[in-house]
Amino acid sequence: MATARRERYRKQTREEAKAVALAQLAESGTAGISVNAIAKAMGMTGPALYRYFASRDELLTELITDTYRDLAETLAQAVADAAPADRFRAMARAMRDWAKRQPDRYLLIYGTPVPGYHAPPETAEIAAGMMRTIFDACSTVGDADSGATASHGQQPLTELEAALARHLEGVGSWVPGEEPGGELKGRALRTWTRLHGVISLDVQGQFTGMGFDPSVLFEAEIDALVRGG
Repeated sequence: MATARRERYRKQTREEAKAVALAQLAESGTAGISVNAIAKAMGMTGPALYRYFASRDELLTELITDTYRDLAETLAQAVADAAPADRFRAMARAMRDWAKRQPDRYLLIYGTPVPGYHAPPETAEIAAGMMRTIFDACSTVGDADSGATASHGQQPLTELEAALARHLEGVGSWVPGEEPGGELKGRALRTWTRLHGVISLDVQGQFTGMGFDPSVLFEAEIDALVRGG
């Protein structure tokens, strides 16, 4: 019983510390995350909190891993809940909605890298699983590996897009499970970069003062990707 109580207390303390760290992240970015400041906010000493997190990097790893896992689960759920023909749009919209709800966490994983921090392998594994979801959503748009994209409403590949597909056939796997073909890799890569491009600019307020609704731009980008543009 005593061991179970200690474990519950340890878990509660770690979760509280992460909640305080997220508040620091929202206020000052990653540079503002301080184990000693977190301990003070919790009514603890710095050395006491170091018994729960050996270093600031360990705390950052927890925050980054939790964030990747939350986003990955959000995208996977959006795809699972949608009809096959709607999965790509559902995945894209879920990505933007998640980022808009918690921009600080979005920028933690897609913003400026933390100086001196090196993410452990488990974060890459979660990110790869999320990319698998993007691949699966992309595979529902046309028929990326059959060469029949035009018959499904997709534009035929341009010469450069075909060259990218051939190039990607020779690179290593990015995702768990069955290895996708070069054309699907190209589509997923373009989807990932283009959606995050709009989302990142939006989350950072780069569209402020331009007089348009970023959601309209985002929907237009989704439509272009669906059409293969």
